[in-house]
Amino acid sequence: MSHRTTRRRFLAAAPAALAAPMYVRARGQNERLNLAVIGVADRGGANLAGVAHENVAVLCDVDPARLGAAKTRFPMAADFVDYRQMFDRASNRFDAVVISTPDHSHCLPAVLAMTRGKHVYCEKPLAYSVAECRLMRKLAVERRLVTQMGTQIHAGDNYRRVVEVVRAGLLGAVTRVHVWLGSKPPAGVRKGPRATPKLDIDLWAGPATTELFDADHPNSPHKNASRPWPHFHWRYWWEFGGGELADFGCHFMDLPAWAVNLGLPTRVEATGRKTYEGDNTVPDVMQVDYRFPAVQGRGEVHLTWYHGVPGPALDGSVRHEGFGSGVLFEGDRGKLLADYGKYRVFPEAFARDFVAPPRSVPASIGHHREWTEAVKSNGPTTCNFDYSGRLAEAVLLGNVAYRAGRPIVWNAETGRTDSPDADRYLAREYRRGWELPRI
Repeated sequence: MSHRTTRRRFLAAAPAALAAPMYVRARGQNERLNLAVIGVADRGGANLAGVAHENVAVLCDVDPARLGAAKTRFPMAADFVDYRQMFDRASNRFDAVVISTPDHSHCLPAVLAMTRGKHVYCEKPLAYSVAECRLMRKLAVERRLVTQMGTQIHAGDNYRRVVEVVRAGLLGAVTRVHVWLGSKPPAGVRKGPRATPKLDIDLWAGPATTELFDADHPNSPHKNASRPWPHFHWRYWWEFGGGELADFGCHFMDLPAWAVNLGLPTRVEATGRKTYEGDNTVPDVMQVDYRFPAVQGRGEVHLTWYHGVPGPALDGSVRHEGFGSGVLFEGDRGKLLADYGKYRVFPEAFARDFVAPPRSVPASIGHHREWTEAVKSNGPTTCNFDYSGRLAEAVLLGNVAYRAGRPIVWNAETGRTDSPDADRYLAREYRRGWELPRI
């Protein structure tokens, strides 16, 4: 008998102890994994290419055209349009799952996989809601599964070099971090109550309680023939995504989370506004202030996220040449500015005598291969759900504070804020027929 997954039940279940640990057999390093891939185009296409060195045994996508294109590359793979049927009918065909669905459909397939003992690679942000992130993290840890979130920038050399500089103490004590994204969400036009794409809109909506409406983003720089609505642009609507913060926060905040060992915040305050004329309501200009408590080896850290501005100031008054988006670490000896591919230190007096520390963080074998090799050996990954679940939780708390319209105090033990009004944004209801399994 189906049941409705309510916010109250979700908030209660996420921090609770889950089932007994499940031990998964390690595979030989030369033995290919059998993989299921859910979502096969856009980021899904990149992830599919990233794991193509293994045996892609099952393909799943709600869009028949996208599924057909992937099938031509992997003709021996079984194919499905409904991941629920995939798990019910083909679980014996695969060892691990790659999930590249829209945010609102991350948690359910991940939980269906992990409760079956399958290892999981899931795109960022880890989930649509804070409660889902917490549930996925707990389940991965309890079942001792090999997991990885799709923050592929983590595998690049530049982030590693920045982590070495910060951890070596060359900047001194770092208590202030600024993170900014220069881009803005495009305006969307809601054209009708029900979308008419060439795919099953019920399957696309999945667990979301909102029926997929029709929309367009006529001036979006991301619009092209391969991305008809709802592809890609779903992320700019609260019904299915979390705007620019959810889209890019895990990429950019990953660097300070790694370098300074941020963990989870205790206080989050957000402000922002919508300056575009569109029916979507995610803010295009936003600032979020996170307070991370002191831990052994460092004091309290104040991190501020900004988007829709060219630098770390909500009024657009601050810019750093060559860094339209970036991360700024402020230490009591010096400062470091970084983006995905480069960094520089300043002021000039500090930079003149700066010598990078010896390399201590080894090069990555590749973000996807790191996961597949770890699955074979039951080894570690750098963006496992224990780490990346906390990162995504912190990021998404910014949207909670913004939507609640007030600062929040976060209790990571209970998974609740100090405000019932804010708590209602921590989780969401699941549509009948798409409920999470009872764990």
